[in-house]
Order: sequence, then structure tokens, then C-alpha cells
Amino acid sequence: MIGIPIRRSQLITTFGPGSLIITPEGEANLVGALDKWYYDINQNRVSNLDEYEIFEPRIKSILKVDRLLLPPDYRQSKKNAYSDMQSNTNIYIPLLRFPTWHYCSTCSTLHKLPMTSRTSRAYCKECNTEKKMIQVPFIIVCEHGHMSDFPWREWVHKDENTKCTELMKLQSTGGATLDSLNVVCKCGKKRSLRGIMTKSNSNDDLNDRVSELSKRLNKDPENLFKCPGHKPWFGDEEYKEECKSYPLAVLKNSGNVYFANTLSAIYLPGQRNSEVEDVLEILEKSKITSEFLSDLDNMDQKIKMVKKVSRPELADYEDHYIELAIIFMESAGKNNISDSFQNKKIINKELREKEYITLQKEEDISNLKIRKEWSYGDCSTKEIENYFGLLNRVTKLRETVVLTGFNRLIAQESDTNSSNLLLNGRNLLFRDPGNPENNWLPAFKVYGEGIFFTLNENKLKEWEQDQKLVQYFNERSTKMQKRELFVDLDMINPKSILLHTLAHILIDQLALTCGYNVAAIQERLYVNEEQNGVLIYTSSGDIEGTFGGLVRMGKKEYFFDVIEKALDKARWCSSDPVCSEIGRNVGQGIKNLNGSACHNCSYLPETSCELGNLFLDRILLIDPEIGYFKDVID
Repeated sequence: MIGIPIRRSQLITTFGPGSLIITPEGEANLVGALDKWYYDINQNRVSNLDEYEIFEPRIKSILKVDRLLLPPDYRQSKKNAYSDMQSNTNIYIPLLRFPTWHYCSTCSTLHKLPMTSRTSRAYCKECNTEKKMIQVPFIIVCEHGHMSDFPWREWVHKDENTKCTELMKLQSTGGATLDSLNVVCKCGKKRSLRGIMTKSNSNDDLNDRVSELSKRLNKDPENLFKCPGHKPWFGDEEYKEECKSYPLAVLKNSGNVYFANTLSAIYLPGQRNSEVEDVLEILEKSKITSEFLSDLDNMDQKIKMVKKVSRPELADYEDHYIELAIIFMESAGKNNISDSFQNKKIINKELREKEYITLQKEEDISNLKIRKEWSYGDCSTKEIENYFGLLNRVTKLRETVVLTGFNRLIAQESDTNSSNLLLNGRNLLFRDPGNPENNWLPAFKVYGEGIFFTLNENKLKEWEQDQKLVQYFNERSTKMQKRELFVDLDMINPKSILLHTLAHILIDQLALTCGYNVAAIQERLYVNEEQNGVLIYTSSGDIEGTFGGLVRMGKKEYFFDVIEKALDKARWCSSDPVCSEIGRNVGQGIKNLNGSACHNCSYLPETSCELGNLFLDRILLIDPEIGYFKDVID
């Protein structure tokens, strides 16, 4: 396909392997599997990947991968006529034409083009000349990640095993619905597209729901059409695997075609002194990795090589510190992590447990700078301060985001406890996940700033034991259980929803005062039986971090004023009394998982919320009877 510029971070979050990129001309391009990401235009694999490696040992250990690699950037052989030759040049991310079915712009005859075709012009058998071809708007996908061309021939003949090879056309009767769009075959068969995008809404078990496409494709309603199991981003139209799902037809540019599954971690110093931290930072900047040193026989040779490559920067450091840094770097990805870490929930818990401990302390290393601002017991000037336990300003942080897989149709795994979650993700990202060369995952790192705070533990426990709160929450939980919802049970408790809702209203208020757009500010929740903390942060690709506006609002004299304004604003929603009453009695949002929370009062852009705007309820903040802050609300 044609070359399309894409930001490297987008290849992790939006346009990863298996996703569709829509050009301004409306053509869809399928991003290829990771197996072919580090090849140049002549299909030569990059021999040295050290410059792309990201140093984040915690994620490497937990995900059991050898490397985290930054997506390759495109470079010409020379920047200009007078510059030196560059390394790793002419590297492309593979793009494939998909869907492959097109219709003639003149006669609407359907034709199939190769995935490798770089032009939309092709010979039309009906017009008997070369014509511009337009991609069809529909594809079919299933919840297991498969993607296929829409079965045009099978649909019009009502037979998935049809042998007809006659030409087909798309005909429109002029309406705005699928009923007005027909597929017509030269053999005389004709059928409208009515119902192809409909998902059955029966009351059967979720796993037994069948799409209308599966029910109606074959003439015999008992012969259900199942997913063909194609993975065209592997570069082979014929590649398929057995799949028992029932596919759904979707528009190729629909938002539910691709949901990236990512895992992120804040860089932590670990149990090392500042000198070793500094040496590790120098090694990372110099692109020195454990693989780079693997051919050397002993530690003395490794130290000499490191000092040779990074001579000026390491001149002031003793060999002892360099040796400790090398030992740590070589052992970082070799921890024996139990198979239970294949569970993404446990992975997140493990990552955030150490972050929570670190964020409560002062730190001053190159990738993490934390300033202690205030803690409970310090001189208090406002009543609301008594409801908080700790306030720290994170003047600099580094976040690493890793792509672990993707979903289609639904944004989250229907079974969040699946022990095969990461394994399934690798099987979608790589054609050959068992190849030792493929034991890596794409990642990117961003630098930023933030505010970390916790609530007063004693007040929080007292609030959780309030009988009116317990009664209110038991009623909500009972309604959820009756609907048999498959949700993260760790979030179905008052403390989690309280902290999540507080984070949302705080982000909304901070955006008005610190100069950042609300979509640029993110939340990171630390909530379980032992934790109650929130990191509000913003990040960018600049190694120097961000502008400092958010950190400034983390000062004691500003932060609690912002909290008061946010709580005051949360008292009333422009959709009240509807928002409050429906939230209290029935629930709102997807699967009614929210209480009194809607787009007008509590929702954030999807880039800001890590839970998809679920598990929110203003009542737990400001209700005069059960709200955590009820005694400080006028």
C-alpha cells in the first residue's frame, strides 16, 4: 500500500497490528503483524535492535519477554547531501489492502484485489477496461479477534458453500438503510443487506447469542454461519484457524473494529543507590543492553566495553557501580514469575503495589522526582484537609506503555480473569509467537508530571462502616447480581467508586486551572484493601517532561481549593434531577454500572479514564446522608 505517516505512539494505542487505518481518500489499510515490523524495503531484517530497546525491567519480567521495543521510525539513507549515512534506514511498517472486495466506480461490479496492490485502479470485466475501484464499506469480525471480507457471494446465494463464480454487482434503490442496498449476481440471484449488522438481543446466555448474519446467511436457519477464522494482517488471505464464534458485519471505519490492550508502568528506582541509578541511565542513553554485552566472556571485559562506549559520562564513576549496574541490567528480565501473572488483573496489582509504596516517598532520580507536599498531621487550615492522608507532587515521571494484544467488538475481555489473556494477545500480534526472535512486545515511553494523593485511612474506614452507605450499596450490588453482569468485582465497593469519581471531578476542575486540555490529563488508581490513592498526571513524548502547570496545582495552598471547587461543582448536574434520581434508583451508563454520573457531570475523554467511564457515582461524594465529604459541603 501507499506510505502513510503515523506517530510511533499510535502504533501502540490506535493503529497496532490487526487495525485498519483509513486514509483521507477513504481507503482502508491493514497494519501487518509484528513478525515483519523491523524489515527494510528490501525485506532485510534489522540486525541490531539495541537503539529501539526500552528499559523497563518490571514489565519485562512480568510479561516474560526479552525486550520492549519502540516502533521503528522511517529514515532515508541520508538526511541531506552533506550528512553521514544513517543506520536502520528505509524501515516500513507493513500495510495491506483490506477489505479486498471493491466495486467499480462506473458500473458497481464487485471485484477482488490483492492485499499487496498499491493502486485502486484495476481491470473491470463488465466495463472491459481499467477503472477506479472503491472499497466496499463492510467487513466481518468476531470477538476472538478474527477479521474477514464480507461473504458477498455466499450471502447472495444463501449458501456458504456456493460454487457460483459469476460477476456480482452492488445496486442501490436510493434509500438510506441497508434494505435499499442489494447484491445482484449474474446468475439471477438477488438479496438485500438487511440485518447484516444486527446483533441478536435474545435473553439467552451471552455465549449463545448469534448474530443475524449467522442466522440468515444460509437458507437453512439451523445451519448457522460461523467465523471463517481469518487473520489477514498475517499477510496471507488463505490463513485461517478454527473459530466457533458467530461473526458480525461492521463498517470498516467503525470504532469497535479494534481495541488495543495495553499495560503501563511508572518507572521506579528499585533497591539501588543513586550512583547505580545514574549509571543505568547512562547505559540506556548509550543504547547499551544485555544483548550488546552478551558476547563478552567476563565482567572485566564488559566494564571495559561500557566505559569505551560511554567514556565521558562514566569517567566519574567507580568500576564497582558500573559492575552493579551491568548485573542488574542482565538479570532484569530473568525473574522467575509464576504462571499466575498471565492474569492481567494480578499483573496490574503487582505493578501498582510497588508504585503505590514509592509514590508516598520522596525521590530524586532522573526519571522520577517526587516532592513531599503535605501529610495528615501537618498544620491544617481547612476542614477538608482532614479528609486526606497525603499529598505529593510528582515533578517528573516516566511511563512505559506496552501493547499486549487487542479485542474486537468489545473493549474489554468478557472474562477478565482469563489465564490465557496474554497468550491470546501474542497469538494475535505474531504469526509465529513461538519463534525466539519474536519474544518481544512494542512499547513507547512518555515523560510527564503529576499529583499523588491518598485519603485519610481512619475517616475512610469509618465512612465505609456507615449503615446507610452499606444499605445503599447493597441495593446497588443486588441489582447488578440480578443482571448477571461480568464485571471486575474489585471495583464494586464504595472505596473504589469514591476514589474513581473523585479523580474524575478533580481532573475536570484541574483542566480549568492548570492550562492543560482535559484529554491530556490521566488518572491512575491505586485501590484495594491496603491501598487508597490516585495519581493525576499528564505526559508527553519530551524527555524533559511537561510544563509544570499541573504540579503547581499540587501545592497545598492550591490543591485543597481545587478540591473544594470540584466538590461544589459536583453537587449539581445540568441533567439533575434526572441524573441523580435515575442513578440512585436504576443506574446509568453501560450495563447501568454508574450511579449518579453522566456526560454532563462526571465523564472524561477515553484518554483520561482507565475504566471506560464506568464505576462512577457522585452520591458517594456529596450526598448529605452517605457522602464521604458530606460534613464539608455547605
